[in-house]
Amino acid sequence: MRPCAPRGCRVVWDECFLVYTRRFDVVPQQQSLVDQATGLRVLKWATRASGALLGDVFPLDQIKSYVHLVPCFGRAADPRLTSRNSSHFAQSFWLNSYFDKEFYYAISLLQGQ
Repeated sequence: MRPCAPRGCRVVWDECFLVYTRRFDVVPQQQSLVDQATGLRVLKWATRASGALLGDVFPLDQIKSYVHLVPCFGRAADPRLTSRNSSHFAQSFWLNSYFDKEFYYAISLLQGQ
């Protein structure tokens, strides 16, 4: 998005595109940050104390990479889930580090820390 500043006003974000995104938190697994079965990190929506999802607006040029998130299903998938709304109804996700080799190497470096 690129909001327009009021006439005569100069604002910091006037010359850049902005993006709104919601935040995810890494869910610690047993003794690790990765799921033992898949080798993937598990993420969940970050929430405020009220339960509202946490998000923010920031300049688009601060995005380093896109990610591939896969909804975590339990023993049975929620019947409301479709390919269009799975990110809306799912509570936790796997961060697919295998979909792109550059992303894989960046994430694998984090695991060594």
